[in-house]
Amino acid sequence: MSALARPLLAAAVLVAAAPALAGGKALSPGERIDLNRAPVVELMRLPGIGEKKARAIVALRQRQPFRRVEDVLAVKGLGPAWLEKVKAKVTVGAPVAPNIAPVASHK
Repeated sequence: MSALARPLLAAAVLVAAAPALAGGKALSPGERIDLNRAPVVELMRLPGIGEKKARAIVALRQRQPFRRVEDVLAVKGLGPAWLEKVKAKVTVGAPVAPNIAPVASHK
């Protein structure tokens, strides 16, 4: 392997592992994650949430923002026992408004 290929390979491995590494950081006491606003890597900090379930949470809220914490149970694989474990760590705030530029009027 060339001297240039090693650092590039190492960088590629770190980039690929970034979501998993971010998901490993535990929540501090009192810290809550907003199910309507948190990105995938933030959702992965919740117990039992890997990248696949985090992406499913984001996909679900894009179709219909969560109105109650219990709405997240519509994600396949998340059940009442999981919710009971994380209920104190999650919240549901106002959904993020889509980033849509205003349409210029033509006169």
